[in-house]
Amino acid sequence: MAGRHRKIKAPQWKLPAGIAAAVATALPASMWLTSAGSPDVEAASAALALKAPPVSSVTPPPSTSSTPPSSSTTTPPPSTSSAPPKPTTSTKAPVPVKKTVPAATACSTSLAGTKPHVAQVGNHVKAKFGVTNIGGVAGRANASDHPSGLALDFMVDTATGNAIAEYLMANQKDFGITYVIWRQRYNDGSGWDTMEDRGGATANHMDHVHVSFAKSAKVNVSC
Repeated sequence: MAGRHRKIKAPQWKLPAGIAAAVATALPASMWLTSAGSPDVEAASAALALKAPPVSSVTPPPSTSSTPPSSSTTTPPPSTSSAPPKPTTSTKAPVPVKKTVPAATACSTSLAGTKPHVAQVGNHVKAKFGVTNIGGVAGRANASDHPSGLALDFMVDTATGNAIAEYLMANQKDFGITYVIWRQRYNDGSGWDTMEDRGGATANHMDHVHVSFAKSAKVNVSC
């Protein structure tokens, strides 16, 4: 159009990719041919050939081992041993244990034909002192409580007789005793009195303790 002017751009030359690659390959080759036989070029080529191959910068893949990494601090397994139990202290007062007292057994009312209460005392003394020979009802020429069953004779040695005589007098009232004769002595509760000599060991009561009882005495003894 009249009055308008276009700017004419210079043509831009673009080489196809294949041609550019061929040119890039040919240039070094031509340079090598022109420099062939040059000592400097040959030395440089030999130095390049002796260089170590480049180290790969590729990071090695992580290990696929299933073993977990070891820890510097290992936690010990929990202990399976149980601590001994602590002794328990009871605050309760101990219960007192009652002692079993055997029931008293009443003495037998039968002994050498004597009265029941006389027999009871006689069996009590027999068990307590281990007497085996006891006289009861018997005839006498002189006055005596034996025919009526109110007297006993404990045939013993001196030591046992002494113990029995003292025991009977200590319990005179409880046993219903009227008097005791032992080793030519007589005691009705007012002390020991010496008796007349009757002429023999048995007559003088040297070998047995004689004890007489009241007629209607009530005793409570056990064997």
